[in-house]
Amino acid sequence: QKNHLSGLKRKYLKIQFDTVQQLMRVRSDLMHVVEKNEEERDAVDAFESIYGVKRVERPQDYINCIIDLREYDVPYHVRFAIDNDVRSGQWYNVGVSGSDVLLQRREDLLQRAEVHVCAFDIETTKLPLKFPDAEYDSVMMISYMIDGQGYLIINRECVGEDIEDLEYTPKPEFEGHFRVKNVADEVGLLKAWFSHMQEVKPGIYVTYNGDFFDWPFLEKRAAHHGIKMNEEIGFQCDSNQGECRAKFSCHLDCFAWVKRDSYLPQ
Repeated sequence: QKNHLSGLKRKYLKIQFDTVQQLMRVRSDLMHVVEKNEEERDAVDAFESIYGVKRVERPQDYINCIIDLREYDVPYHVRFAIDNDVRSGQWYNVGVSGSDVLLQRREDLLQRAEVHVCAFDIETTKLPLKFPDAEYDSVMMISYMIDGQGYLIINRECVGEDIEDLEYTPKPEFEGHFRVKNVADEVGLLKAWFSHMQEVKPGIYVTYNGDFFDWPFLEKRAAHHGIKMNEEIGFQCDSNQGECRAKFSCHLDCFAWVKRDSYLPQ
């Protein structure tokens, strides 16, 4: 049904595949079948509305009865979690046997797994009237907040004097006390931030337009100094997908929410 909240139910034929490639190939074939069958149904409906006669359908081929496809766009990892009842926030014992991964839910652990959240932003140098370019511009500062505590790392190559600890509280509910660390140069700034991330191990990183700017800029500047960001904190930029990802931590780019909700009334 078009309205999945209506409570009406119907039977579906479930098809499973060994690979995502097989699913995509069959989906492509069936989408053409569905479009053809929908056109034929529209023609039948038009005939019935004109002549007031209800036709009895006797399909010659069952493939002519396929009029809709569902859940073909569910990502593989979401489908796996649904089928295997894997729940975010639950505790599991994880083991590996050959090529199989074994997940055993820990029913005795009830406390929620708290994660550290790091929201960060970088400031860079740039030429007049130009957008920052990681090929020759550098990171001036990196400010970040972890679980309510603010931090600021200063690149003294770009700042004339040491900066002391400061407070930035734009609103009473957004209190911000920042511990400032002054380092000699850009490589010192990058190493200091990577070291702190290794120590805290945030489970969630939050940025604003970080997929497009902050992460790629940090990755390129680190590479400029012979440092691999992926080896330091596990994050690697995927230019094809336009995202920066890690296997053990999540990145939330708030700009995606702004783009999604930009049409809503203010």
